[in-house]
Amino acid sequence: MKNLRVKFESGQQKSLISYTTRKLNYFSIKDLLKHNLGISYSALKSYYQERCLMSLSIFKKLCILSRITPSSLNVIYLPSNWGAVKGGKKGIWRMRKKYASKLKLWSQTGGRKSGEYNLKNINYPELNEDLAEFIGAHLGDGTMSKYFIKISGDYRYDLSYFNYLSKIVLKLFGISTSITKEKYRNTAYLTIYSKEVCLFLNKNYYIPFGDKIKNNAIIPERILKNRKLFVACLRGLVDTDGSISRRGRNGSQFCLEFFSQNKKLFDQVNGMGRQLNIFTYSTKNRAGTNKWDNIKRYFKIVGSSNLKHIIRFYTKNYENTTIYLADVPKYLKKDLYINMNLPFKMGSWSSG
Repeated sequence: MKNLRVKFESGQQKSLISYTTRKLNYFSIKDLLKHNLGISYSALKSYYQERCLMSLSIFKKLCILSRITPSSLNVIYLPSNWGAVKGGKKGIWRMRKKYASKLKLWSQTGGRKSGEYNLKNINYPELNEDLAEFIGAHLGDGTMSKYFIKISGDYRYDLSYFNYLSKIVLKLFGISTSITKEKYRNTAYLTIYSKEVCLFLNKNYYIPFGDKIKNNAIIPERILKNRKLFVACLRGLVDTDGSISRRGRNGSQFCLEFFSQNKKLFDQVNGMGRQLNIFTYSTKNRAGTNKWDNIKRYFKIVGSSNLKHIIRFYTKNYENTTIYLADVPKYLKKDLYINMNLPFKMGSWSSG
């Protein structure tokens, strides 16, 4: 059923695309591709010109973006090999007659499939370390609208981390995520299409919609009051907006650093790092430490779930080797890292 196509009445498929474009204040339907629809511009134009039937997944995404309830539209769901039918009311009548026993099932399952676009039926988790870490990852490199959450990263180095976050999202909310890559860049996105998850985070943890800096996105007070929770949140923040890197001649010096242009969030993170006796310096928008003992302390207390950080620390600490970020992908193929349980912390890690 995942390959269903959506059959509109004549002119309505074009109308949905046009309405969604206007709803988002765009001037061209091409701007809709900013939302990672997973199709090319030529495919979008084909849908707009009604040369072919729209896929169910695109239909769901457009409904979310335009705030339209799918069941409110007069459409039917067809198997992908049906082909475009151009018979108006007569064609639709023939389809309903021929597939009378299946149309109801297709309609029901079509509305429930593709969990990443689910509008309802999510889990509402209590605040725990997984949720605190996820909130940290979002505050570090995420954006949130009323309909989706998107966390960005580098496809070359962050794919395994996105897979880890996907498991957390499934565990917390009971829904799947989408991982996509820009066609001509290495930028990757982990996206959660769920209005309910966005509302949950906004109402319960005051995570703002839109621009995080302008809207003063900060770590929720409930997380700051609990040491285990703010350690988990700090891990998510550094895993997305932080770095573990070599410095100095021949990589003789190592550095742990967090970066943010959000002044209020930066002050919170810097305070957390100081409270844990890890950070030793701060500038306008950077905080961290160059002291190796402090970096080891970070990995004992906070740890990491992002293998690009873990690999660079692990090779330095256990193999006395400093590697460049570009070297990370070849280490990702090693069994040690493939089987490493996350989050990684010194003294408590295991594999298997």
